[in-house]
Amino acid sequence: MSNSLRSLREERRLDQTLQNLLRALLLNFELRGRYRVFEFEATQDGHSEIAQTFKDLRRAETVQITALLSSLQQQLEGFESPLPSD
Repeated sequence: MSNSLRSLREERRLDQTLQNLLRALLLNFELRGRYRVFEFEATQDGHSEIAQTFKDLRRAETVQITALLSSLQQQLEGFESPLPSD
């Protein structure tokens, strides 16, 4: 999915708002993945409270990703796909 989002973001005919949505979505996906690693490492180091903080942050990223995906879907409803027709 990341490569598809990156390709779409790099399309020259996309307006700035759509590019910003895609950029924010990619950053949130990356951050959510990092929080999972940080949570694991904090747990391994014996810092359960900090691990919980990273877990909470990861959940917050999921909420943000859902909101961004909803906005992206609304933006793309009017977007014509360059797919060949049969």
